[in-house]
Amino acid sequence: MMRKVCAMLFSISLALFVIWIYLDTHTQSGDFLTQYYINNFVVDTWAGNAVASIYLNYRIFDSIFETLMLLISVTAVINLSWRKDNEQ
Repeated sequence: MMRKVCAMLFSISLALFVIWIYLDTHTQSGDFLTQYYINNFVVDTWAGNAVASIYLNYRIFDSIFETLMLLISVTAVINLSWRKDNEQ
């Protein structure tokens, strides 16, 4: 029982930390970033389409980390949902 409480407290504190980081670093992209993508996507990525270059080159790490977070979340849910009959 104590193990589950510790895991729950750790999960809640980690979630609050992630929310705090997100709220602290939330910025708006301005016209400079938009113009940079439009003017330099061919030179940076060699893609013929600006949308494809943004999704496949500029945002690749974002997609990889989203997939990694989904995998960790599913693993945690499966691990915490297993019933152990020998626990008291």
